[in-house]
Amino acid sequence: MKLRTRLALTLGLATISLLVVLGWAQSRWHSQLRVDAIAEAAVHRMDSGGRERCEANPEHWPGPQGDRLARRHQGSSRHPGPRHRVFAYDAEFQSRNLDNPTFPPELAQQLKAGKDIASYRSADQRRTQVAVRMAWDEGPCAVVLMRIKGPPPWLSGAVLMPAFLVALVMILVALFAAGPIVRRVRQLTESVRKLGSSSEEPIHVEGNDEVAELGAAFEQSRQTIHTQLASLREREAALRNYIANTTHDVMLPLSVLQGHLVSLQRRIEAGETLDANAIVPSIEESQYLGSLLHNLNAAARLEANDGLAHRDPIDLNRLVERVVDRHRPIAKRKQIALEVAVPENMIEFPGDLTLLEQALGNVVQNAVRYNRAEGHVAVILDGADEAWTLQVVDDGPGIAEGDRLRVVEPSFRGSEARTRHPHGMGLGLHIASDVAKRHGLRLALSDTKGGGLTVKLIHAGA
Repeated sequence: MKLRTRLALTLGLATISLLVVLGWAQSRWHSQLRVDAIAEAAVHRMDSGGRERCEANPEHWPGPQGDRLARRHQGSSRHPGPRHRVFAYDAEFQSRNLDNPTFPPELAQQLKAGKDIASYRSADQRRTQVAVRMAWDEGPCAVVLMRIKGPPPWLSGAVLMPAFLVALVMILVALFAAGPIVRRVRQLTESVRKLGSSSEEPIHVEGNDEVAELGAAFEQSRQTIHTQLASLREREAALRNYIANTTHDVMLPLSVLQGHLVSLQRRIEAGETLDANAIVPSIEESQYLGSLLHNLNAAARLEANDGLAHRDPIDLNRLVERVVDRHRPIAKRKQIALEVAVPENMIEFPGDLTLLEQALGNVVQNAVRYNRAEGHVAVILDGADEAWTLQVVDDGPGIAEGDRLRVVEPSFRGSEARTRHPHGMGLGLHIASDVAKRHGLRLALSDTKGGGLTVKLIHAGA
C-alpha cells in the first residue's frame, strides 16, 4: 500500500472512530439532558396547578388540555417536538385512570431503590419513559409517568452520516497534504537507488524535518561508502601492480641466479676446484632479489596511501647503525669500507620506521653496490631533534649532473648503473625520494669532493 493511501486511510479511520465515540457520548449526554428537562417540566407542571387538577379528577387526568400543554411546552406548530403522554400514579404505582398503562417495572425498581427520577429506553431505542416522584407521598398523583419519542439511536444514520462526511473530507485533505511528503520520499528513494551506480550525485532532500534528516544521514553514509570504495580500489590497484611488478621484475634476477647455480653445478660435476669467489655472483643476485622484493613492497605501500600509515617516535641513531650493520657483510665481500658516525645524544624523529629504514637502506645499498673495489662509504648523522642531516657519502662513479633530477623517477637509472648492473629496476632512489617527501624531509644529491656521490636527507625543523 502506498504511503499516501496508508496515511489517508489511517486518518479517515481515526476520524470515524473519534466521531463515533463523540456521537455516542453526545447521544448519552443529550438523552440525560432530555430526561432532566422532562422531569423538571413535570414537577413545574404539577406545582403550577397540575396537582389540584389531577387529584380533582384522577380518572380522566390529564385529558385533551394536558396533551396540548405538553405539546406547547415541547415546540411550536412550525417546529413540533416529540409528543408527551402523561400518566398519574399513586405511591404504589397504581393509576385510577383505567386507560393508563401498567407502570413499567423497570421504572418502579429504580424508584424503589431511592431515585426521584427514573428513565428507561425501549429496546428499539425509539421511545423513552420517564417517571418522576413528586414531593408528596400520598394521593393518586404521587408519581408522574411520561412517554416521549426518543432521539435517534447513536448508531444510526443521523449520527454516523456526519462522521462519514467529515472522515471523507479528512481523507481528501490527507491525500492533498501528503503529496509533498510523498514526493520528497520518492526523491530520496531514487537518490538511494543510484548509490550502486556510477553516479556521484549527492543525496539532497529539501526541508528541515525528519525526511530531510534521513536524507542527510543517507548522504553521510554515501560519502563514507564512497571513501571506503575508493580506498579499496586504490589498494586493489596497488596489489595488482605489486603482483605484476613482482612477477615481471623478479624473473630476470631469478633467471640470472639460476644460471649462476647451474654453472656452479656443472663445474662441480666436472671436478673443478672452486675458490671462495665462485659463489659471490650467486650471493649478490640473492641479495638483489631480497632488496628488490623489499622495494616492490615499499612502492606498493606508498602507492596505496597518500600520507603515512604510521608516525611513531624513531631513534635515528639506532636506525642508522642497524642499516649499516645490515650492509657490512655485502661491503666486506666487495672490499668496500663502510663507516658510520652518529652523535652522542639520541636524535628522535616521528615517522614510519619501516619506510625510513627502507629509504636509507636503498641509499646505502646503491653506494655499496655501484662502488668500486677498495672504495669507501660513510653514513653520517649530525644535528639534534629540531634539525638534523643524514648523509651517505661514497667515492664511487657518482651520477652525471644531467641525470640527478631524473634519477628519483621510478624505473630511471643512470648510465653508470646501467653499465655495471644492466638488470636493475631503478626503484631505490625513487622510494627514498617519496619517503622523504612524506616525512617533510628534503633529498639532495651532490658530488663528493674527490669524486663520488653524496646523498643527504635534511630535516630543517619548523
